[in-house]
This record gives sequence, C-alpha cells and structure tokens, in this order.
Amino acid sequence: MVIIPSTLVAQKYFSGRNEWGLAVGMSNYYGDFSSGLNTKHFKPSGAIYQKYNFSSYFGLRNQVSYLQIQGTSDDVVGLQYQNINFQSKVIEAASMMEFNFHAFGTNINDGYTTPYFLLGLSGFWFDPHRLDKGDVNVRDLRTEQQNKRYSQIQPAIPIGFGVKSMVSSRQHAGGMIVGFEVIFRKTYTDYLDDTYKSYGDYKTIKDQQGQGAADWSQSQVLANGSVVPKGTMRGDTHLKDWYYFAGFTCSYRFTPQVCR
Repeated sequence: MVIIPSTLVAQKYFSGRNEWGLAVGMSNYYGDFSSGLNTKHFKPSGAIYQKYNFSSYFGLRNQVSYLQIQGTSDDVVGLQYQNINFQSKVIEAASMMEFNFHAFGTNINDGYTTPYFLLGLSGFWFDPHRLDKGDVNVRDLRTEQQNKRYSQIQPAIPIGFGVKSMVSSRQHAGGMIVGFEVIFRKTYTDYLDDTYKSYGDYKTIKDQQGQGAADWSQSQVLANGSVVPKGTMRGDTHLKDWYYFAGFTCSYRFTPQVCR
C-alpha cells in the first residue's frame, strides 16, 4: 500500500502585511445648509494611513485625516434670510476594517484589482467659525443661548467604498497600490454648522454676552433683517450632520514578498 500525504504544500509568494499610504481629494458636509451635492463648497483635504492586511480579504486601517467643511443658508431655498454661514477644520483619527470583494494582493495568484468596503469608528475635532468673518468663533458665542459650549470632540462612524489596483508587484519586492474612494462619516452631533434647534432670546443674550454675541446669534439683523422671537426654528433637529471625503489613494507594502 502506498500512502500519499493528504496535504500538498505549494509554494506561494506572500506579500507584506504592513502597508502605508496617503489619500488626497476633496471634502464636504451634509447638514442644514447642504442637503445635496453642493460642489462649490468642496475643499482640499487629505489623510495618511497604516494598514495591516490579515488576509486577501480583510485588513485593519488606522488613519489620521485633515478635512475642511463649510456651508451657508444662502444655498437653501427659504433660508436665505437667516444669513448663517460657517467654515470648520476637521481633524480625525479613525480605525476601519477594510473588506475586499475579490482576493487581492496577498498571494501571487490573487487578483490585481478589487472594489472594497470600509466600516469603522473615529473621533474628530472641529472648530466652526463664520465663513464671511473667519475671526468670529460661533461656538464661543453660544449662538442658540446654550448654557455651555458644545464639545469640539465627537465620535463618528466612517462608512466607505472604493476600488484599488496593484500597479507594481514583483517577487521578493514590495507592491504599489493606487485607488479611488469615498468615505462618509455619520456623526452624533448637529453642531458641525453651529445650527441645531431654535433661536435664543436676543435681549437676554445682549444683556449677558454683549451686543456682538446677540447680533451673531440672530445674524439676519446684520443684513437688515428683524429680530425673531425666542424658540423660532433655527435648524432641523431631525437631521444630524455628516461629513465626507472623496479622493485618490496611493499606498506601498514595505515588507518584501517572501517564498513560503
């Protein structure tokens, strides 16, 4: 009787698990003053990331991003009278699981192109100022007569998708990967645009914080508008703010391929 081993070991060339990359593109936000694809408010943004590839299908991506967002009530039909606008920098740290729809880039017999999906958790910092008066920090003014300023540090859930290709990959050498992706961030705050609920009392804000704070809290008065009563709707409480990024990625697997 001849016994044949049940396991046949074939040689495969295994690419590095560790990957470093960067992303460059444009960012925008979705909220009270941007309910669609508001192209004139796209701003340059970028990110750097490190990824550990567990297999041909799964990887863990840790990323730091710098984004810019802005919006204005002038872009929303029926809200132009508000004269509200904002701009903000967003700095984010995120960890995301990346799932490749096709086996990609781990073994030499894997494919060279795949769409992928991203899902994770992040924390971000933001700092809204007026778009037309960049030295006016609207958070500090407590424009909706809040008892205290809202937190600048908030959690979010990144949800993204993209497509990537390995453009150079040689035996015993690293691999260069390029792609395009879009990542949306679901936030749990409605204050990215400093607009959440309703107007405060103009006179009380004036008495407690000064004329400037009162005027910026009802900024329609700066455009010859009238003071509105306390409790008048200022923002949509049912609509939480989002921000997102769309752009190109380029990464490199530094660990050489080794034969196994």
